[in-house]
Amino acid sequence: MNIISSIWKYKCPRCRKGDLFVEPFDFKTPLKMHEKCSHCGQKFEPEPGYYFGAMFISYIWTAWLALAIIGFCMLILGWNLEASFALLIAAMAVSYFFIMRISRSIYIHIAVKFNKKLADTV
Repeated sequence: MNIISSIWKYKCPRCRKGDLFVEPFDFKTPLKMHEKCSHCGQKFEPEPGYYFGAMFISYIWTAWLALAIIGFCMLILGWNLEASFALLIAAMAVSYFFIMRISRSIYIHIAVKFNKKLADTV
């Protein structure tokens, strides 16, 4: 499994086998993560407030998505500003949890190095 599929599938960055998030998805605790990897034991929250940096990744992701949606609606479809923003609000409401989860996944994959030896065991 490469790094992109590991990020996309919310897998452990060190072994790329264990799951980052508790499944099934629950609206009460959408960002609930396992304490550590079930395969290699990597801690997913090394210190309190660790995922504060993921907020910046989600901000960048959201800003580009918003620009793309508004630009497409206004320039390609010819919609007015109110209709474009109505679609933007709906799209952001639907994608909020996905963006937060993928941002955390990207952030921990930046910080934790992949270990091929751990990935090859069991």
